[in-house]
Amino acid sequence: MLSIICVKEADMYKKILVPLDGSDLAKKALDQAEKLANVFGSEIILFQVVPFMPIYGSPELVTPLIIDEKQKEAADRYLLGLAEELKQKGIKVSATVKTGQQVAVEIIDFAKENEADLIVMCTHGRSGITRWVLGSIALKILTRAETPVLLIRSKG
Repeated sequence: MLSIICVKEADMYKKILVPLDGSDLAKKALDQAEKLANVFGSEIILFQVVPFMPIYGSPELVTPLIIDEKQKEAADRYLLGLAEELKQKGIKVSATVKTGQQVAVEIIDFAKENEADLIVMCTHGRSGITRWVLGSIALKILTRAETPVLLIRSKG
């Protein structure tokens, strides 16, 4: 449960960025963002990064990157559906899908460019070798972003 004890400025969080990857786990962060948006009258910015796909076997030994258009279209539909649900609840919302090679960097840059006041996201809760191999986007954002970050811990 989210509780706010003391607030000095009513417009503390004008823009709340919620990075999503299409998973149910990531979507859990939206609940907390929605509560904050209702308290502060904030805009929620839904954001998803579609990673480039490498093409292997390039004659130049350089790995060119392409965009998976179907994945990008699916991300657009997903975010627009969530945006519509939030609009029906009276929340100001926008949705953006970008492509990029480094998801955490794209999120950090987008937050800065769009003057987000808070990033709300869920951590996948990976540990050990899985975290080492896959990396942690949440950790990268937490340690590198200038924008404040609210991490929602995974329960599963």
